[in-house]
Amino acid sequence: MTDVTRAIAAATSAAASLDLPANDAIVLHNSNRLALRLTPCDVLARVAPVGQEVAQFEVELAQRLAEFGSPVGLLKPRVEPRAYTRDGFAVTLWTYYEPVTPHVSPVDYAEALERLHADMCKVDVNLPLDRGHLETGT
Repeated sequence: MTDVTRAIAAATSAAASLDLPANDAIVLHNSNRLALRLTPCDVLARVAPVGQEVAQFEVELAQRLAEFGSPVGLLKPRVEPRAYTRDGFAVTLWTYYEPVTPHVSPVDYAEALERLHADMCKVDVNLPLDRGHLETGT
């Protein structure tokens, strides 16, 4: 069984344990983390090997940025906002958003990035120190 197959099984198992029906998984992105669209529950699952993930940091950062109304994806509201561990993988469950338009204008994209960066300056979080991450304020 490949790591991707195991990661998909971990994500669908985590979703099913939370009463989110996940009969199918579509790979949206595969790099150091796997991004999956689980259906029919329409959940975005982010999956990484335990110890190589920053799942809890991502959850906390997304929650803090959402408080500012920042343009970020939200965690799945029906489940506890945390990382779920299955078979050596950390799984976070997010709201899946259908693509709205095929093209975003460069101006709209730049404005969204500007808002996101401005809000990130307001958020007080501790960054993970492993794998080359820098601590804030140093």
